[in-house]
Amino acid sequence: MHRSELGKLNSAIDRPTRCDIHARSNSRSRLELSTIAFPLLPIRFHRGVELPEQSLWLDPHDPKPFAFVSHAHSDHLGTHAEIITSKGTSALMRERLPGERIEHVLEFDSPATIRGLNVTLLPAGHVFGSAQLFLQTENESLLYTGDFKLRRGLSAEPTGWRHADTLIMETTYGLPKYAMPPTEETLARMIAFCQEAQEEGAVPVLLGYSLGKAQEILCALVQAGLTPMLHGAVWNMTEVYRKLRPDFPCGYERYAAGETAGKVLVCPPSAIRMKMVTQIKQRRVAVLTGWALDPGAIYRYQCDAAFPLTDHADYPDLLRYVELVQPKRVLTLHGFAAEFARDLRERGVEAWALSEENQLELTLARPTARQEKPQLTRTPDSGDPAPQPPVQAAPSAPGDFARFAAIGEEIAKTTSKLAKIALLSDYLRSLAADELPSAATFLTGRAFPQNDGRVLQTGWSVIHRALLAASGVGEARLREAGRTYADAGKTAFEVLLGRTTPAPFSLIDARDFFAALAAARGPLRKTELLTQRLATLTPIEASYVVKILTSDLRIGLKEGLVEEAIAAAFEAPADDVREANMLVGDLGEVAALAARKALEEATLHLFRPIKCMLASPEPTSEAIWSRIENTDHHSPITDHSSSPHWAEDKFDGIRAQLHLADGRVEIFTRDLKCVTGQFADLAGKARAWPGRAIFDGEILAFAEGKKLSFFDLQKRLGRKTEDDLFLGGGSDVPVIFQAFDLLWLDGESLLKQPLRDRRDLLEMLSLPEPFALAERYPICSADEIEAAFRAARARRNEGLIIKDAESAYTPGRRGLSWLKLKKDFATLDVVVVAAEQGHGKRSHVLSDYTFAVRDEETGALLTIGKAYSGLTDDEIEDLTEHFTRTTIAQHGHYREVTPEIVLEIAFDSLQPSTRHASGLAMRFPRIKAIRRDKTPAEIDTLAYARSLVVSEFGKADTE
Repeated sequence: MHRSELGKLNSAIDRPTRCDIHARSNSRSRLELSTIAFPLLPIRFHRGVELPEQSLWLDPHDPKPFAFVSHAHSDHLGTHAEIITSKGTSALMRERLPGERIEHVLEFDSPATIRGLNVTLLPAGHVFGSAQLFLQTENESLLYTGDFKLRRGLSAEPTGWRHADTLIMETTYGLPKYAMPPTEETLARMIAFCQEAQEEGAVPVLLGYSLGKAQEILCALVQAGLTPMLHGAVWNMTEVYRKLRPDFPCGYERYAAGETAGKVLVCPPSAIRMKMVTQIKQRRVAVLTGWALDPGAIYRYQCDAAFPLTDHADYPDLLRYVELVQPKRVLTLHGFAAEFARDLRERGVEAWALSEENQLELTLARPTARQEKPQLTRTPDSGDPAPQPPVQAAPSAPGDFARFAAIGEEIAKTTSKLAKIALLSDYLRSLAADELPSAATFLTGRAFPQNDGRVLQTGWSVIHRALLAASGVGEARLREAGRTYADAGKTAFEVLLGRTTPAPFSLIDARDFFAALAAARGPLRKTELLTQRLATLTPIEASYVVKILTSDLRIGLKEGLVEEAIAAAFEAPADDVREANMLVGDLGEVAALAARKALEEATLHLFRPIKCMLASPEPTSEAIWSRIENTDHHSPITDHSSSPHWAEDKFDGIRAQLHLADGRVEIFTRDLKCVTGQFADLAGKARAWPGRAIFDGEILAFAEGKKLSFFDLQKRLGRKTEDDLFLGGGSDVPVIFQAFDLLWLDGESLLKQPLRDRRDLLEMLSLPEPFALAERYPICSADEIEAAFRAARARRNEGLIIKDAESAYTPGRRGLSWLKLKKDFATLDVVVVAAEQGHGKRSHVLSDYTFAVRDEETGALLTIGKAYSGLTDDEIEDLTEHFTRTTIAQHGHYREVTPEIVLEIAFDSLQPSTRHASGLAMRFPRIKAIRRDKTPAEIDTLAYARSLVVSEFGKADTE
């Protein structure tokens, strides 16, 4: 093509695309639809490739009437009405995505006419059954690769190819640095890793996708005389291979707990945190992926080794494939689509990134210096750079933030509690006096102590913009990393790798940086500060800065374990450290006190909140009475006057501490956040009381002489300042403070005094109008507890708290001095309609479920809630496999799934709400059981759910 003609074509392609970006930039972050129209064959892309003239979609993400499915990986499957596919993919689809559909199952290299289209399938070499689609029209030919690999694998058909006018190709590894070593060399290293692990008495665990990669691993292991033991998902896929390929190797076993010795465990990557892996104390874990060429791959996958084995074409083979096909134009998809297309253009080939993500990246990415590329007539793999080895960090001093991050990584890899304590105690002991408080605070995942009033206000939007600016990567790369890891810290590591200029950064520097960030006004200034800092950190340091900004280290470290590490580091009793932390609410200060042997200085102070004393739950009145009867500090109860226990209503509000002295009032929630601004009217009335005290109680919505529900109180919870009262901030929902304990009075802490004495002092105080005292009811039997519970529910409260009158106040502890009875209000049978990735240790599984009831009039499924608690890890793992197979559409981490799984959901109350399509919302929904005995046709109806609102509140107000 003449250069002038190419320039005209470039303008024709770019102009509409850029206009589309500009027109939609204010409403959406990415293109909704991109179209590239060539003279003969229009092609569109929107979550899949569309050939509009042929009414055919190629690997679409969403259900379509007519589609080509290249292979059976879950991100290429969909509940399409009619499909073209290969024999192998069809069989695997029946295992992974059962259901009714019209299938045109074609043999490789056998032309066929389907719906008037002349198509031929060619093997793609990606996984067994993976296919390319060759389409011949009257004037043009098109070859679509799907995912493909040129190297001959052990378990997939060898790749075919044909000359075509248009080549649509995947470019997962579309950068020159992704030049894979010889496959034989990689497999030999993998085998050696397994043999060395077994010689050391450990179980080797190999991570590879259950379809394709796992079978490659299996074949290599069997050839080497090793015995693979397969995770259930891997076993299922492998059995399909065996049915279709009589020559597929035997000699593998299905996973059985306790029988892994002498075997090589083969699992999907998601299994790294599953019990089947974590319960193996002596194990060596390796991941097999092309991304192993990236520095830091071991950190990214949290394993002992990473081997570069891939089912995709590497960069040299991508170039080689273009030479083989000799297309007039190339359209690239996935991975580094924009970069590879740009490389092809510099080599004289007309090429453009088809997916909207890479179009945006091409337009918006920061320019980099580039060398002139040779034409494609050169030897395909000559001159391609070898993979760069990981950069070795210089040794760091104890007070360096890099050392803090390194300790965090060691903790994340350590499963033993004692080993974690030993690591932390050694580290804390090594720190200087001015470094210790910051390190202890950061280890809790917070930038500031829990009772500190400072707030960072750096949400994901600020972090997102700072990562873009500091790294120079495109929007698409950042979104891709975010989708891959579902972890802000790991995302930061990924996008900043090799793109920063590190400078020294200490714990003191980190403390001062977080303080400056909290003091900065407005998101623009915060973004500027964060960008400047991230650009001068190593990727691992940046990762931990971001983890702290998001208050989630995700390294398996709880605050109680840090308390034990402080005790071990400074030879202090663990109970003393815990008590000091309860009183001070600042683990950094506690660490400093422990180091000085001065824990006795920890005490309760005004306007420094402490953790609330908690009640232990019991399921029935009889269980509570059994607890009381088994206590040994009293004789058998014969009358109410001798009862050392009483009952109080468990209120339907928010737990709060109210500190009051000399006209100043501060209100803190149970997580020690100051919410005085949200309840300025309550604070204003409390100032009228002349005393000095700290109260424990509950804030309740209250109007016209009666308590309202928590849903009414929610209308106020978003208010930040008193000004919001006049901006629709909930002024129509008055509140009261229901006091039930007194913690401090006129300079004296009452925490160690018996509850009976604290309560007597509380009742002697003359409190102003916004205060109310909780009623107490002496109890002498299980029947009386049950009667009190029913009366509390009739008063629209949640249940009962049973308190030992002789108990001291123990902040943060859930002992047996206080017991609570809070029965489920009701349960609903619902069907899951969506699943999302969880957080923390569940970020690798689908653990958050949105569910629906059925509208009995229309048959529609209407969402009513979302829950993520109540299931075991094994149940969640099983559901993850199921929902991955039955995904209908995916939007980031949110998957719409086939409505098949019925759950029984318990909840505390049900209220009218616009949050869900049903017009109802549950309070504290939790999964009670998976109802495998029920079908979606048997779930509860919207009418029944509405009747629960009627039975709870006496009226059917669902508007």
